[in-house]
Amino acid sequence: MKTIVCSILILISTCYGLQSQDTTRVLFVGNSYTYFWNLPQVVQAMAISQNVPLRTAQSTAGGVNLGQHWKGERGLMTHQKIDEGSWDYVVLQDHSLRTIQARDSLNHYITKWESEIEKSNAASLLYLTWAREFNPLMQDPITNGYESIGRQLDIPIVPVGEVWKMARSLRPDIDLYDPDGSHPSALGTYLTALTFYKSLTGASLATISPRLTSRDHAGEKLYLMIVSPNDAAFCRDVVEQVMADYKYRLQIK
Repeated sequence: MKTIVCSILILISTCYGLQSQDTTRVLFVGNSYTYFWNLPQVVQAMAISQNVPLRTAQSTAGGVNLGQHWKGERGLMTHQKIDEGSWDYVVLQDHSLRTIQARDSLNHYITKWESEIEKSNAASLLYLTWAREFNPLMQDPITNGYESIGRQLDIPIVPVGEVWKMARSLRPDIDLYDPDGSHPSALGTYLTALTFYKSLTGASLATISPRLTSRDHAGEKLYLMIVSPNDAAFCRDVVEQVMADYKYRLQIK
C-alpha cells in the first residue's frame, strides 16, 4: 500500500527524519488564499529560523481554480513548474467556494493533478481552506469536500480550515481575516503557515518567532510577518492541538 493511516505527528516526524539531510522542496499551487501575505515565503522563513532545509515556490493567480491551472489560463505555467521543479510536495488549493459550488469540478481536477504530480515523483497535499467570516457553517462542507477526495485518492490533508475553526471558537475576537471577510489577515497567514510548517516537518512550533524575516535583492532584512507575541503563542498552541488530534493519510514514497 502506498499510504499508511496514522497520526500526523508520528508519520510526518518519521518521514521528515528520513530526509532531514536534504532540502525539502514544496510548490504551492493556488490563488490569493496562497499568495496573500506571502504564505509560501512565510513557511520557508519558519524553516530557516529553525535551521530546517525547506524551500518553497508558487504558481498562483488571483481568483483562479485548479481547472484554470490545468488549462494554463491567466498566464499560469503550473504544468511546466511541476515537470521541471524536482518537488517533494505539490500543494493543491482550489477556489475557496469550489467544494460548495462546484464539487464535481474540484474532484475532477484534483484527480488529474494527482496523476501528473505522481508521475513527477512528488507527493500531493490538499490545502483545506477556511469558511468566510460571515458564515462559519461553510466550514463543514469545505472540510467534507477535501477529506472525501483525499480519502478517495490517498492524498494527505493540511487542515488549515479546521485550525481556523478552532481558533475562532476559542477566541471569537481574533482577527484572522482581511477586511473583505474572505482573505487572511497577517495573523491569518501566520496561523496558516504554522499549519503547513507542522504538516511538512513535524517540528515543534514552540520557538517560532512572531517576527519572521527574509532578505530583499540587495541583501537587506525584509520583515515578512510581525504579529503580537500573545497572538503568536495562541496560534502555535491551536495548531499543535489540532494537528495532534487530526488523523489523515500520508503518502510514503
